[in-house]
Order: sequence, then structure tokens, then C-alpha cells
Amino acid sequence: MWRILVLICCIVLCSRQPLSAAYTPQLDSLSRVIHEQAADSNRVQSLYAYGCMLLPYSMKEAEAAFRQGLQLSRQLSYHKGVADFACYYMYIQDMRGEYAMSLYMVKQAVLIYAALKDTVNQAIAISYCGQEYQQMANFQAAASAYLEAMKLAETARDSVTAGMMLNNLAAVFNTLGDYRKGFIYASQAYQQGIQLKRKLRISAALLNMGQSKLLEGNYDAASDYFNQALLMGRRNGDSLLVLNALTNQARVLSELSQHTLALQTYKKALLIAQDDPGPENLMLLYMGYAQALHKTGDYTLSDQYLQKTIQLAKTYHSGDELRRAYLTASDNMAAQHRYEAAFRMRKAYEALNDSLVGRNTRSNVQQLETQYLTEKKDRDLAEKKLLLAKKDLELQRKNIWIGVFLCGVLLLLAGCIFIWQRLQHRHHLQQQRLQRMEIEKTMQVLEAMMQGEEKERTRLSKDLHDGVGGMLSAVKMHFWALKYERSYLQQDKGFNHALNMLDDAIGEVRKTAHNLMPEILARMGLAGALEFFCNNVSHSRELQISCYTFGTMQRFKGNFELSIYRLVQELINNIIKHAKATEALVQITQHEELLTITVEDNGIGFENVARMNNGMGLKNLESRTAALNGHLTLTATPGCGTTVYMEFNIAIMQLMELQPTF
Repeated sequence: MWRILVLICCIVLCSRQPLSAAYTPQLDSLSRVIHEQAADSNRVQSLYAYGCMLLPYSMKEAEAAFRQGLQLSRQLSYHKGVADFACYYMYIQDMRGEYAMSLYMVKQAVLIYAALKDTVNQAIAISYCGQEYQQMANFQAAASAYLEAMKLAETARDSVTAGMMLNNLAAVFNTLGDYRKGFIYASQAYQQGIQLKRKLRISAALLNMGQSKLLEGNYDAASDYFNQALLMGRRNGDSLLVLNALTNQARVLSELSQHTLALQTYKKALLIAQDDPGPENLMLLYMGYAQALHKTGDYTLSDQYLQKTIQLAKTYHSGDELRRAYLTASDNMAAQHRYEAAFRMRKAYEALNDSLVGRNTRSNVQQLETQYLTEKKDRDLAEKKLLLAKKDLELQRKNIWIGVFLCGVLLLLAGCIFIWQRLQHRHHLQQQRLQRMEIEKTMQVLEAMMQGEEKERTRLSKDLHDGVGGMLSAVKMHFWALKYERSYLQQDKGFNHALNMLDDAIGEVRKTAHNLMPEILARMGLAGALEFFCNNVSHSRELQISCYTFGTMQRFKGNFELSIYRLVQELINNIIKHAKATEALVQITQHEELLTITVEDNGIGFENVARMNNGMGLKNLESRTAALNGHLTLTATPGCGTTVYMEFNIAIMQLMELQPTF
């Protein structure tokens, strides 16, 4: 599977290079194009593309094409071409097992890309370093390289390289025994491959997911993934993918104890491997075949393939395959009762296993992954903040343009709005004039009525006070004179009772005269006059009337105060005549431009509200209240008394220029 990953990287790197316009998929056409091209950087990239197309079966021709590209790059001082050579030539070096030399060359390529500030190719070159480390079984260094490459790829927004790193990390974690993380990374690579429609990435991800499930012991899931990879390989004519899928599928069958079917599958893979010179695929195949033979009891043939595996692993410095071969060889020798040889193999396995995939290695790799994820979160947060700042800047710019546009629109509409406001103002002034004239007219009518009523009240008051009152006083004087002239009258109870009744009549006449013409209203104001009136009524009858004033009471126009006084006076008289109440309450409140008066009693109330509303007295009260720019509300409940609430808007009333009266 390593050869598939390396070949994917070579193809991806080649696909990023700007080839000439005459490029075609056919080798002969590309060869002609190369000979016709000038000796420049385009020709270098065409040579590398030609070499990639020759892989993996025309190794010598591919190597020649790569070396021609390197020679031309040096002649042109084309530094990127020199770095590209190391990345392309890595495949050939891996086929020869020259991992250390390939690692050195790819590291030099990383430095060149970094100097050129080519972040994308720098990330790819670092990932190649990780592959070489992994081939040499240095899994900690491999994971570190993959995570660094992924970080650079994400910074450059290179989803292709980032997706390759997901597959590489999946392989590392599978080797280290963390199958859950291996499957997670492989699944992410698979999903990305589906989104980007990358067949090679999908196939590599399927193999990695199958490996995770196989090592985890979930053989059904593993078989399903390997079957999908096998179908893709056959459909696309990819012999490497078919070989790896068959090798892994045979291993699943062997684990399920389907030994006959497993051996048949391994033999099919061996037939394909005859045309494939790759040592890694041979090691995986020989190892699996040897393990299957061991399970069937064919220890001798198993020994032969194990020795081939060990020889290849030592030749190509494949530490991971070598440690697995040692373990299988130890079990196979023990089955043959060759315990001393089995012990040596086991000891070699333990030493190599501890150095390659021991606890320290797994811990270090996990720590590297944690550091990467932390940095990624910080980087994502910084990117989000930057994105928000950019959006804010764009929004500010948009707001500026919108503001300019709106200012223009407002300037255009300002004239129309001004004219409209002027017209509305004139109309409003006219409405106010009409309303004021109507109110003034109403007030004049009310004033005329009040003046007429007050003249009549004044005449009646004078007649009562001067006429009837004087006559009653004269009669009283005659009675008192008779009382002193005739001593027997002083002891006469009937005569004394008549004198008392005469005193009461004189008092009633005086009160009636004062009520008809309340001089106290002019002296004490509305609140004082109403309080005085309520006290007089309470003293002369069984009805107790309380009067309270809230707020700062100001003096109003005389006619307005007199009209309010008469309204309250009429309400009190109605209580006296009809309510049969023992208690009544008058509340006067002034708040800003509102004057409210409440008159309530605990009398018998009203039994028929409809009749009450149709009464002449209530209509008269309502009309007089409305004429004073007020509103009257009457609430009556049978057996629970009556409440009258009056509310007057005093904003248009002319206030007298007197100090507030409390």
C-alpha cells in the first residue's frame, strides 16, 4: 500500500505543474512535444510529467526522464526544478530501498521550496519526508512530518495535500495499534476523496479503513472495505490496488479460518506480483502467505516465504515488516519444535518492536497529534477573527456607500418633505383655529348661560336675604319683645319651640342665599368653596360629606370655577334627595393639564342603569361637562352607592395670575 501512497503523491505533484499547451495523455505525443520545446522550465516540467507516466513499469526510462529534467534545471538555475526532481525521483529510490538517501534529497527540496515561499510544494515535500520516515519505521518522525505538512496545507488552503496527510496518518496510527484514530483519519480522507472525486485517495482510504477494522477484529467490515477497493482496482485497471486488496482480503479469510479460500486468494496475488517489482508489496504478500501456510500446518513452505520476507526487509530497511516477520517466524519454528531458533526470533522481535512501536513511541505520536490539534484550534480561531474583521470592514464600506446613497435620497426628498410639512402645518393651524373658535363659541354660549343663571341667582339671593330674611328677622324681634313683655311666655314650651323653629328658618334662608351666590368662591377658590359647602351640608343634616384636595390647585377663570362648583353642588343635592346615603366623598385632583373630580356615596344606587342614562338630569350634567371640555362617567350599583367621575382638560383654560392655593 505504501507504493500506492507514494505514486499518488507523485501524480498529485505532477498535476500541479504547468505543462505546455500541447500536452496530451499519450506518451508518444508527449515525447514529441518535449523534443519540440525550448530548453526552459516548461520543458523541465514536461520531462517530469513524462517520467511519471512511465511509472511504475518502465523504471529505467522514467529515471532517465527525471535525470534529464534535473540536468536542465541546473543549467537554467531553475531551483524549483531541482527540488521537484527530488520529489519525483523518490519513487525510484523507494523501489530500490534507498530510503535514507531519498530522505536527504527530499529534505533539501523542503529547504528550496521554503526559500521560494512555495508553501504548497513545501507541504508536499514534508509529507514525502514523513513517508520515508515511515518506510524506515521511524513512526514518531513520520507523524510529526505529516502533521506539519497538514498544517502548511491548511494554511495554504490546499485540500489535496491535506487529504493525503489524512491517509498517511491513518496508516501510522494503524501501525501503532491505535485503530480507532486510524479509522477516523481514513474516514475523513475517504469523505474528502468523494467530495473532490479523487479515485486514488478513495482507494487508499478504503485500504486504510479495512486495515483498521482488520486489526480491530471486525472482519466483516474489513472484508467489505477490501472488496470495494478490489472492485475499484479492477474497474480502473490499477494492478497495484488489486494486488493490495487481494493481499488484505486473503488475510481476512485466514483470520476467519477459511484457509483454503485464503490460500487461493494469496496465489492470485502472487501471479499479479510477478509483474510488479515493488519490494513492499512482495513483503506484505510473502508475510501473509507465510502466515496462512502456518495456520494450515505447512511449516516448511511457510519458513521459505518467511525467509524471503526477512531478506527483503533487511535489504530495503523495512523495520516494520521485519519485526512482524520475526514474530511469525518464531511461532512457525516453535510449531516445528525448534525452540532455540524460535527463542532467538522472539528476542529479535521484542527488541525491534520496543524500538519501533513501543509505549514511548505511541505516547510521543499522540502528544504530537494533540499539539497539532491545539494549534489547529488556535489557527481556526485566529482565522475566524480575521474573517470577522474582514466582514466588519466590508460591512463598514457598504454602510458608507449606503449612507452616501441615503444622504442623496434624503436630500432629494428633503424639499418634498419640507413642502409637505409646511402644508401639514398650515392645515394643523387651521384645524387649531377652528377648534379654538368652536371652543370659544361654546364657552361664550356657556358664559352667557351662566351669566343669565347667575343674575337670576343673584336676584333670588338678594330677595331671600333682604326680603324674606328681613321679614323673618323682624318677626323674630317681635316674638322676643312679646316674650319679655309677657313673662308667662318665657315658660311656655310651645312659644319657645316656635322661636327655635324661626331661628332655623332664618338660618336656612341665609344658607340658601349664600348657596345661590357663593361669595366664598371668589375669596377661597374652587377647592376651598367646595370644602366649605360640604362642611355646611354635613353640619345641617345626617349626611356626612368628606372633601379632599390632592395636588397643587391653581385659580381658574371665574366662570369655569363657578360652573364646576355648580356641577358638584348639583351632584351633592342629588345625593341628599335620592341616595339615602349616610356618607359621601368629594375628591379634587389637579395633575399637570388634567383636573379630576370624584363624587361618590354609600346610598341605594340605581336599579335601572338604562333609565338612569335616559334621565334629563344626567344628560344636563353630561352636556355641561362636555361644554367645559370635560368628560363625565357615572357608575351605579344597586345597594352599593353611586360614583361620578369628571375629568377636565384645563390646558386651554385661562389661568388666573394668582399664587397657588393649597
